[in-house]
Amino acid sequence: MPAKDRLHDTVVRALVKDGWTIVQEQYGLRLSPTRRLWVDIYAAKASERLAILIEVKGFEDMASPIDYLADAAGKYVLYQAALEYLNRNIPLYLAVSEKGYNGILSEEIGQKIIQKLAMHLLVFDPQREEITRWIPKP
Repeated sequence: MPAKDRLHDTVVRALVKDGWTIVQEQYGLRLSPTRRLWVDIYAAKASERLAILIEVKGFEDMASPIDYLADAAGKYVLYQAALEYLNRNIPLYLAVSEKGYNGILSEEIGQKIIQKLAMHLLVFDPQREEITRWIPKP
């Protein structure tokens, strides 16, 4: 399993605070007997019959925001393709901090990537450990 993002536990606490149940961390997508992908969080909200997958990418304190954006976008596309391949109809969200959302993701290239990939975002405040917005709302 891959290492957790630095803000992984913060996102878990924000989801719980928002009424979500963490079903599993490091949720495996088995593509074949020897190939597996790991999505950071599988969460559910039973009261609304919702389930989502979340990949945490804080977009904070990175050496190259554009390289980090490329990595996050690549993982998002890979996970979306895997979900489609496995016929799993579950929304995938990219969890990003307010700082990250207001940084590279608010720039023209970030907005183009979000639009092009029809990316779903969960924006959170790491200090308050709260979700500040869903794009789009689940």
